[in-house]
Amino acid sequence: MRKTTKTKELVKPPTVIAVRRIQMRDQIWPSEAQRLWHRKTEQGYSTIPRTLPLLMTLIDDLKGKGKDASRVYLDLWCRQMDDSFVEVTDEEAFAYSCGYATHGRNVRSWRERIDILRDMGFISVRPNGSRKYGYILLHHPHAVVSNLQKTGKISLEWWGAFTKRAAETGAFIGQLSATA
Repeated sequence: MRKTTKTKELVKPPTVIAVRRIQMRDQIWPSEAQRLWHRKTEQGYSTIPRTLPLLMTLIDDLKGKGKDASRVYLDLWCRQMDDSFVEVTDEEAFAYSCGYATHGRNVRSWRERIDILRDMGFISVRPNGSRKYGYILLHHPHAVVSNLQKTGKISLEWWGAFTKRAAETGAFIGQLSATA
């Protein structure tokens, strides 16, 4: 690993697979590389689990009717800065970002979904002064899934798809535990 001067973090060299994928992409789409988003050279990116689409499907499967909490979960992942920590600075902006645009109902809808995610174990919520939803901590999602699976809340079909995708991405789903 080499050390960068800008971020003072260790940076891994690209893997053989990563280099091969870039070469393949450039053969299929020549002259397009400069038009693509690259998280290491751009501002405003977020690192998310590669299993996030399946996690969102699980959240939708487990929530009540009409409670689309998966969009809120995605928004929280996009707001954290690789530290699993979100400071809630403007609940109306958070609600609007998640698709809740009706004034008066938007913040209430967003809070209901936050409560669903907390009750499922995906997040913890702490107050900031008089604001009940001041800080949010995203728990390791695979630990949450592991706990939900142990309690029988996950279908065999979803578990099969999840374990397959986790294996494809090299994600660990072993003996993790989540605490709220």
